[in-house]
Amino acid sequence: MKLRAAADAGFSLIELVAILIVIGILAAFAVPRFADRTGFESRGFYDQAQGLVRYAQKIAIAQRQSAPKGPLYVVIDANRISVCYDAACAAAVTDPISSAPLVLNAPAGVTVDPVTTFSFGGSGAPSFGVQFAINVRSAGVGDVDRIFYVEAQTGYVHD
Repeated sequence: MKLRAAADAGFSLIELVAILIVIGILAAFAVPRFADRTGFESRGFYDQAQGLVRYAQKIAIAQRQSAPKGPLYVVIDANRISVCYDAACAAAVTDPISSAPLVLNAPAGVTVDPVTTFSFGGSGAPSFGVQFAINVRSAGVGDVDRIFYVEAQTGYVHD
């Protein structure tokens, strides 16, 4: 059995340079991707927005939101989604967990379009006559726009 001399132990200069190049490539491409949270926040907001619109429809059905009380409104602004008892959003629906108005604010770098207001009646059907698309846009690096739909006749909310 041959023993290695102390001078033979360790890495060669070529091995060290190769490791530094690999670390440099990872630092240039992978680290900014992990440091930018916009993609994660965008996905989270998308899931919450879809759930909020579903919840608005379920409230309308449960409360039979039709005449004389009126329909339940979903107000979409560029940076938030609100659920209200009127189109002007003067009477917001109360969040059952926090007892605050039922509003979902978009994180920085995330927007919603189109800016509009629609309602759900007591049957759960929305106030528009065609399939409606809600787009959650992200300014994050490498992130994608996410779209969910509200069906015209049933109010079904889906990807």
